[in-house]
Amino acid sequence: MLRKTIMILVCVGCCLAASAQTDLESLKEKYTVNKRDIKVVKEYVEALEDARKGKEAEQVIKEYMSRCPVLQVEDKDTYLLLNKYVFADPYSNVFEYGIYAVKKMKWDREESSAPEDKAARLKRLFKGLGSGVSGDNEIDKRYEVLMVLSRNLNKEIEKQCEPHFQDERYVWPLYDSLKLERLTYLVNKGQLLGQDGMRLKLAIIKALHTGDNEQVFRDLEVAANLHMTDVRGEYIVAVLTLLSERNLNKNLIDSVLSFVLRISEQEKAEGGSTNYYNLLGRLYALVGDRGNADKYKKMGDAIEAERMERYKDLFKATQSN
Repeated sequence: MLRKTIMILVCVGCCLAASAQTDLESLKEKYTVNKRDIKVVKEYVEALEDARKGKEAEQVIKEYMSRCPVLQVEDKDTYLLLNKYVFADPYSNVFEYGIYAVKKMKWDREESSAPEDKAARLKRLFKGLGSGVSGDNEIDKRYEVLMVLSRNLNKEIEKQCEPHFQDERYVWPLYDSLKLERLTYLVNKGQLLGQDGMRLKLAIIKALHTGDNEQVFRDLEVAANLHMTDVRGEYIVAVLTLLSERNLNKNLIDSVLSFVLRISEQEKAEGGSTNYYNLLGRLYALVGDRGNADKYKKMGDAIEAERMERYKDLFKATQSN
């Protein structure tokens, strides 16, 4: 009896799988002749996702995006289909248009004729969590779009403007004047989140490129005085470490040293964990104070050694990847 029941269940499962495959093929044929119809595209994409064919679904979405007019992102169905990808590239025309169109990303509510059962609601919620954006039943996307635009633009500015640690030292990213010009244009175009911090990082890397060391320091000092959290901590350490490697005049070195002493004490009082000690050791060495130079370097090295020991497994895993 048990064997017979199992065979029946297997047969039912095979029938359901065959039926789903047939439906998928039918939707694919429909999509092939209606690649510009957003409703057909969405139906096919959802069927692919239900069949756990995520890569195929992603490819269909990107193909639709490549033939989608920029203005079309104002359409609710189009945005809901493309939202993971459409504003990913800050150098694209649609990204620039998004800064203008963000205030339009609000639609009239569409009342559903059929009630949504618990299973359908949970499926929709999990789908929203997986995509990283809100659900299609929410009609006001203005803040969501603003966050996506701001996050992606800030990420690209960090890539182009922030020093990174490589081979035991800080290095600048390759200077690309055309990309920086474009990013500056986008930052100045609209009211984005974190706009002041992004604008400051762009100004600093341009000043560094032209050799205006005093301007770099003044910009950092202003940012610290304004408590701009996205340009504090490790960013300041990285920029001033690289600045200290240049041929600075004595007055500027003294100013930088006083500044770092002040912000390190301030951050320490606030419970911060940035290691300013190695930078302080370097600066004291530049002013000829060997005692303090050695003292702070030892303190900085001890902190880094303790961090390496604490997070050694994480570092190894990162390096192996």
